[in-house]
Amino acid sequence: MAVENWVKELTESVIGGSPLRVGARYLHPEDGLIEITAGQYWGNHGRSNFWHWVIIATGEERSGYGDDWPSV
Repeated sequence: MAVENWVKELTESVIGGSPLRVGARYLHPEDGLIEITAGQYWGNHGRSNFWHWVIIATGEERSGYGDDWPSV
């Protein structure tokens, strides 16, 4: 069962929506310039905010929880 839309709307009205989106580039505090390759803000049972990215300088793939990183 997916999270109800009203729960998502209420939560996002208080803490904001997804800080990241697939395909966008951000300045990660440890990895430098990255591009988001996959991930999601909402999972089936609540907020996920887990993402996969590639480090542009090295091509290394990493993953972790997202934050409000500056977009590039």
